[in-house]
Amino acid sequence: MVQRKSKPDQRRIKSTKVTIDGIEFASKTEAKYYCYLKRQREAGNITDIQVQPKFVLQPKCERFGRKYLPITYIADFMVTHPDGRQVVIDVKGYSMEDATLKRKMFAFKYPGLQLIWVAQSQKYSQTGWMDYDELQKTRRAVKRSKATAEKENRMSKNLWEAR
Repeated sequence: MVQRKSKPDQRRIKSTKVTIDGIEFASKTEAKYYCYLKRQREAGNITDIQVQPKFVLQPKCERFGRKYLPITYIADFMVTHPDGRQVVIDVKGYSMEDATLKRKMFAFKYPGLQLIWVAQSQKYSQTGWMDYDELQKTRRAVKRSKATAEKENRMSKNLWEAR
């Protein structure tokens, strides 16, 4: 019988907890974004910052004698703009399956609230922060264009060698 080594838990996110203003953040990136939001508030672009707001996506229930706990979603921030509009923000390094599912459940349960995922990007953003989905699209486009350029270079090189 062959024993296989178990794969490391890929769901585990290795990040360093950081405390700012007495608030503990799960990562340095979240803490940096909090500082960015504070600057936005000082500039008057937002009026309020709530840290780690909790949303119930599905209440607790009982079915066929089995009890189920509620499904909750704890976002990183909720900001209020001067016009009263509220936006829920989650800082992402990368997306995990459960986060994608909870994002869809949030959209269904809270249609009046906008949920955005942001990611840090010094390369593609002037502010250092970018919509997570846009960043992924940009990275894929850059990767495709590099692959196309490499393919064209190989083809060109092969043509020169064939002469």
